[in-house]
Amino acid sequence: MTDRRIEDLNIASQQVLTSPEDLKTQLPTTSMIADGVMQARQIIKNILDGKDHRLFVVIGPCSIHDPEAALDYGRRLAVSEGS
Repeated sequence: MTDRRIEDLNIASQQVLTSPEDLKTQLPTTSMIADGVMQARQIIKNILDGKDHRLFVVIGPCSIHDPEAALDYGRRLAVSEGS
């Protein structure tokens, strides 16, 4: 019989991902990491509140599923940059 699969034709292998809970157990947060996260959050808050005059840039999305929506978003950003 011939291979008549119509789904998953380009998948060579798959692997179960570690759950977030298991990952937290394997890589526990240290006080140094927690302090760094809190400091970064405060810096971003200060930028958004206008207390820090640095530019804050969010890069994303990581993938685009709707190219027209992405172009529309880019056009809107370009207009807001000009104002």
